[in-house]
Amino acid sequence: AWEYYFRFGGGVPPWTSAMSQGTAVQALARAAKRLHDRTYLSVARRALPIFSESPPVGVRRRTRRGPWYLLYSYAPRELVLNGFLQSLIGLYDFWKLGRNTHAGRLFRAGDRVARLSLRRYDTGSWSLYEPGVRSDYSYHVLVRDFLRGLCRRTDARPYCAMAERFTSYL
Repeated sequence: AWEYYFRFGGGVPPWTSAMSQGTAVQALARAAKRLHDRTYLSVARRALPIFSESPPVGVRRRTRRGPWYLLYSYAPRELVLNGFLQSLIGLYDFWKLGRNTHAGRLFRAGDRVARLSLRRYDTGSWSLYEPGVRSDYSYHVLVRDFLRGLCRRTDARPYCAMAERFTSYL
């Protein structure tokens, strides 16, 4: 895991994030392709087990709909949308660029949950950072951009439609 060694939001080091893990495997898959060096893929593969472990060691939170990949491993009750969506983008890219079936399984499991959960994050005029907490402007734009990224990758109507809705709120 790529761990954080500072205190943040009540978290005590070391802690990790599905967002940092997803971004790392995405960057490593891109580097492997760009540099024609599969060594990067083996490093990325070693980062995947954390997506199957429960907090505080891992980032997988069980929900009744399936797994939610947590932004903060120390805060399993905080279902933050932007971190979850970016972790899915990273898993998707590693799956496709690195041809990693395990990343594909992790993506598909989280993808189902994300699609079913999007409406919970729409107030009808703005987005929520997590249930009950309104996004500030930058997080609203960030989530919209992650939704656009998932829309481009999957062409899934829930992502595309929510990206359009969140854009209209701006």
